[in-house]
Amino acid sequence: MLHIRLLTCALTLLVTLPIAANAQQPSIDADGIRNGASYALSGMPNAGIAQGSIFIVFGSNLGPASLVSVSSFPLPTSQGLAGTSTRVTVGSTTVNAIILYTSAGQVAAVLPSSTPLGNGTVTITFNGQTSAPAPITVVRSSFGIFSLNQAGSGPGIFQNIISNTNQPLNTLTEVA
Repeated sequence: MLHIRLLTCALTLLVTLPIAANAQQPSIDADGIRNGASYALSGMPNAGIAQGSIFIVFGSNLGPASLVSVSSFPLPTSQGLAGTSTRVTVGSTTVNAIILYTSAGQVAAVLPSSTPLGNGTVTITFNGQTSAPAPITVVRSSFGIFSLNQAGSGPGIFQNIISNTNQPLNTLTEVA
C-alpha cells in the first residue's frame, strides 16, 4: 500500500512539475504602458493615461499565446480575461482595469474613471504569476486619435456620444 502511495506521489510530481516550470512570470517592457490611441512614449506630450481611456501594455508572457478578446457585456473587471488581470495602483488606491483583449505580448484595457490622478504602477497577472510593477502616470485627459486603417494615418475614427445607447460613428456620408 505504501508503494502505491509513493508511486502516486512520484507520478503526480512528474506531471505537475513541468507545468509549473512552464508558467513564466509576465514581464512588462520598459516604457511598455502606452495611450491606446496615440502610443505616445513616456516623456512625450499626451503620454499619460487618462482616466476612463484605453491603454496598452506591451511585454512578454502577459496572456495566452493566441489573442483573446471580450465577446460580451458586461466587460470583465476583477476576474480578468483568459487568465489575465490588470491592476493599477496610485497612492493607496488599487483598481482593476477592464481588459478588452489579451495575448502573450500585448494587453489592452480601460483605465477606470475612478483611478486617482498621479504617478502609480501597473501589474499584470497571468495564470497566477504577477509581473513586476511598471510605472504609469494617470492624468485627467490625454489626446489621441484612432485611425480607420489602424496604422496612425488616414481618416480618423470619431464618435459622438449622445447617450449610452446612441453612439453614432462619423463617416464621409453621415455626420454623427
